[in-house]
Amino acid sequence: MRILALSAQVPYPPHHGKAMRDYYLLSGLARSHDLYLLCLARDAEEVAAAAPLERLFPFAAVPRPAHRLPVRLTTLLFSRTPDLVRRCASPAFRRLLGEHLLRHPPDVLLVEGLEMAAHGLWARERLRRLGRPLPRLVLDEHNAEYLLQRRAWEIARRERRFVAALYSWLQAGRLRRFEARACRTADQVLAASPADRAALLQLAPQTPIAVIPNGVDSAAYAPLPPSPEPRTPTLVFTGRMDFRPNVDAVQWFIQEIWPRVRAAVPEARFQIVGRSPTPAVEALRKLPGVEVVGAVPDDRPYIGRADLYVLPMRFGGGIRFKLLQALSMERAVVSTPLGAEGVEGLVDGEHLRLAAGAEEFAACVVELLRRPEERSRLGKAGRKLVSSCYDWQAILPRLEAALTDCCSGGWPCASP
Repeated sequence: MRILALSAQVPYPPHHGKAMRDYYLLSGLARSHDLYLLCLARDAEEVAAAAPLERLFPFAAVPRPAHRLPVRLTTLLFSRTPDLVRRCASPAFRRLLGEHLLRHPPDVLLVEGLEMAAHGLWARERLRRLGRPLPRLVLDEHNAEYLLQRRAWEIARRERRFVAALYSWLQAGRLRRFEARACRTADQVLAASPADRAALLQLAPQTPIAVIPNGVDSAAYAPLPPSPEPRTPTLVFTGRMDFRPNVDAVQWFIQEIWPRVRAAVPEARFQIVGRSPTPAVEALRKLPGVEVVGAVPDDRPYIGRADLYVLPMRFGGGIRFKLLQALSMERAVVSTPLGAEGVEGLVDGEHLRLAAGAEEFAACVVELLRRPEERSRLGKAGRKLVSSCYDWQAILPRLEAALTDCCSGGWPCASP
């Protein structure tokens, strides 16, 4: 099968959510299919750093478009196109895509993320007008984006953060309309969790939607040997720290939960690990016991050495890579129900602790900090679950089956 994939980022190194999903799914497909990737890149340095990708599959990158602030502000207020999609609008990318479609007609056009869906829709329409065979259009929805923004709007409105609320209110409506169109046009949609699938089915009830969950390399994210040195009780949170759900999570944790934890365990420390911390996140380093670590070449030492992994998510979507990584490394986890959403088989009290409110969350953290044997029990159960069900090697056959089903009926594929 000849597959042309479109992505908004160079998926190497696979250090954050979107890049990880793209990297593992595309590299898995490339083992048995002829796969080519067209993507957007931040700069030439990012492309050069991704040279190891060439050993897995060929790719070409176009500079990510720069949007001047006045233009972006105008479009934020008045454009019907979602901000997520407009940020990836690139005439240079369209030219490259158009050339590739004619020279190497694909059987499957695999669009990684809703932000690239406009390019996929354009490609299908262009081929239709030229009278060329149409590839199957497969949309991999990393999140149900309209749902993510709707949840963000609800929280911002409740907390009277009016600028954030206005942004999310505008975007939620635009995303719902665009996402519905993209999903209805696609021949196959891939959802990252059962909850996302249910949300997308509301938009496109006639489109086949398969759950292809996020995964983890359980061999790479293996437990670390225990440290012989006594350590300060440590909590950790990892992720890209310019991503709104992550920023909200650590701010809520610090404001509502951390004071309760420190009152019970005064020596506890909280590490925030991840690139691009916003000024609001940077400001948290002034608080007692809080460390804003920032970008690190490898997050595994921080996860593996922590006593407890916290996941105080209040909005977002999909299955969180950070949760799978922490469980894979046998870390005890305290999460909001939303933070653990979508992981089938995950049981509160058996694999992790779930807590919806700040007081309950803090109580779970304090209890587990005081009970190392319970942390160990949860960690071992969590690793057993994710290594058997959420390792990438267990997920890739589901993706193969979805693509095979998609290409098995209807009009013929583009290549012989």
